[in-house]
Amino acid sequence: MKAYTLQSKIQHPILISDEKMIAYLVGQRFHVQERFLGLLISPSDVILFLNELFPTKLTGIKIVRFNDIDDPIKRLNDHIHSDLLYVDKHLKSGFLLRLMKLNPLLKVELDDLADRIRAIKDNDEIETMRIASQINDAVMNEVEALCVPGVREKEIAAQIEDLFISKGATSVSFPPIIAFGTNTADPHAVPNDTELKEGMPVIIDMGCLYQGYCSDMTRSFIIGENKKLEEIYQIVKQANLAAIDAVKPGIFLKDIDKAARDVIRDAGYGDAFIHRTGHGIGQDVHEPFDVSSNSDIVAQVGMIFSIEPGIYLPRLGGIRIEDLVVVTEDGCEVLNHYKK
Repeated sequence: MKAYTLQSKIQHPILISDEKMIAYLVGQRFHVQERFLGLLISPSDVILFLNELFPTKLTGIKIVRFNDIDDPIKRLNDHIHSDLLYVDKHLKSGFLLRLMKLNPLLKVELDDLADRIRAIKDNDEIETMRIASQINDAVMNEVEALCVPGVREKEIAAQIEDLFISKGATSVSFPPIIAFGTNTADPHAVPNDTELKEGMPVIIDMGCLYQGYCSDMTRSFIIGENKKLEEIYQIVKQANLAAIDAVKPGIFLKDIDKAARDVIRDAGYGDAFIHRTGHGIGQDVHEPFDVSSNSDIVAQVGMIFSIEPGIYLPRLGGIRIEDLVVVTEDGCEVLNHYKK
């Protein structure tokens, strides 16, 4: 159980409230909605605070149960035997304020140690994500073939989950982005009734869930001829490759972002690259840490994150190319193999 890995590295108690992080640490996901869910990890105990409504067969950790008329924060406070508590950024303010009122002498600090542990994938996790990306490659091949004049964004989007499931995935890892024409200038475009026509750009951004782990990949196509967008495409491709080439253990994630951003800026489109270069990924499609210009996180062997530079021109369209990479001893392994 990964909770004990975290326990071995702490000196003060940490409260984890993010249900996805708790699932990573204990091996079971609880969908509790507005109710309190907490994993309190101290040097001496690992305690899960869980409403009685949610069954579990977890063993090896202490479980404190409560019901809808109990005060779970009082139960939590009874098990905090320290004047300092670290919490994650997901703890709801209502729960935090209640805890601070019950225990006014308690000092509360933010902590990202759990994020740092989760960011390093072991060999089994990496292999699972390789397979998830292989499924993404295979489905992208079929989706590209669907991109013919006359088809609509919604028509393609509606087929993607079934294509993933047919190849062994559980589901999509996020709602796919299918964008045609000027819609491609919106990085998070929602598929609509736009019809594909000659000369239009196409962005396909999609991923699947396989054995609890996510894939994520973006490919851009141009239907027919569009010389300006073909030029943009080549710049984005160079930025994608430059960032991948920069990945190695010990480099700051902000320097990987810089490698991509420099290519696009030097080509005169710096203002049109309007998002980070990448994000961590694993059991959730967006995990710590961001590959961004303000990230002082250092790349370590086993980290998996996206490389997805883009250029977006509102009256023309956009191009984005995204791959997942895993940091290796001497550089990185690209998990996607579908043609750029």
